[in-house]
Amino acid sequence: MARQGSMLMSALPFSHVLYDSERGKRCDECLSLRSDGLKRCVGCKFASYCDKKCQQKAWIDHKKECQHLKLMTPAVPDEAVRLLSRIIYKIRRGVLEAKEWNQFENYPERTIHHVISHRELIKNDPAMKRKVATILYETRRFMANDSPSDDDILEIYGKVIMNAFVICDELNQPMYVGCGMYIGPCIMDHSCYPNAIITFSGITLNVRAGTDIAVNDHKHTFISYAELLAPREERRAQLQPDYYFHCECTQCSNDDIDRMMLSTKCPNAECDAPIIRIGDDFQPCTACTCSNFSAIYESSVDEITRWSAAIYKQLQEWEQNGKEPQAILVECVKCLQRQADVLHLKWNVHVLRIKDLAAMCHFRMEAWTEAARLVLDTLEAKRKYFPPDHPNLSLQLFSAGKALMLTGKAKEGLCYLEEALAMISTTHGSDHPLVAQVKLLVAETEDLIKKSESKS
Repeated sequence: MARQGSMLMSALPFSHVLYDSERGKRCDECLSLRSDGLKRCVGCKFASYCDKKCQQKAWIDHKKECQHLKLMTPAVPDEAVRLLSRIIYKIRRGVLEAKEWNQFENYPERTIHHVISHRELIKNDPAMKRKVATILYETRRFMANDSPSDDDILEIYGKVIMNAFVICDELNQPMYVGCGMYIGPCIMDHSCYPNAIITFSGITLNVRAGTDIAVNDHKHTFISYAELLAPREERRAQLQPDYYFHCECTQCSNDDIDRMMLSTKCPNAECDAPIIRIGDDFQPCTACTCSNFSAIYESSVDEITRWSAAIYKQLQEWEQNGKEPQAILVECVKCLQRQADVLHLKWNVHVLRIKDLAAMCHFRMEAWTEAARLVLDTLEAKRKYFPPDHPNLSLQLFSAGKALMLTGKAKEGLCYLEEALAMISTTHGSDHPLVAQVKLLVAETEDLIKKSESKS
């Protein structure tokens, strides 16, 4: 048995790249955020490093890349092409494994050649045709005479899109800073209600048991490939084209959860209970028995649900591309106003996601009162929709505690911070930098409470 919080696997990437959006702010090797300046590669003047140590460590992977970048600047290819080329050169050097550790029983030998590519499925997928053509062209253009055959490029590309992990920095914003191929961790299958949790410490990927796992085996350990705060249809729509499977996990089989995620507002203005829908039929309200669902109500629900999903995707892209929080917040407020007409404000995931984005904007603008209100608005639903001790939930608690403390509600904030600390210590490990950050905030909050009590 693997106990909750126990480390199941720790792995360095086989290969990784920094996102272009973080270029000039982070080291290309360790991906650390640096405020004191980075040392640019004198060859390509594209890659930058913390210091000589990081530059020397990166050189074996950057050497060939550096030559191509010098020839192509400023028309540098995107992260996907650069990651592909790095993997190709690494395989040519005879490097097939990455440094990793695991405590699984019956764990098989793993090299880059064991990573699934689904090459034939990708080749025969009409939806992938244009994307594949672009990748093949850009990789041939970048690698020039070093470029392998189209089939070999596609084999590696398949491995990347099916198995690469987004590298996260949970201490800073934006959170998503790079992309890496991790050979060991990608052996684990998906669940929309995972029993294992992935966190990062720099570029090291750690997998911990999110709950007690009866069989300590990679086949019984599940991580999530999809956004969990999404309705079943949306999760499946993401998984099918990207990973070529139809998810039938416990969460996808739970109709009650999915119906609550899509719950709507009761037509009775005096009632705040959620309305659920089974198939095409809205069910009578369980609180007031209202069943007056007009054709306008039904069409409005469908229209606003579709619109909400589209606007959320757009706002996510704005946030990832560095759009000012004030501009994102304006759109969030408009969206929430429109959603309030028919979607349930407490349980509907489309509302929850917009509230999350709005809260993030308020945090970045240091508008602590509004940030606290929005975070607390979504907390009960997060407890229902996420597995216990999931990082999304623990970070929500941390955000609630921090915002409350900064609005002068230290005692109330301390409760959330202490709960967050317990969760994060389990999910991230007691030596993770995020734990130290939460402990520091707990101590500051306790100090504020003592000072306040001494004055009174």
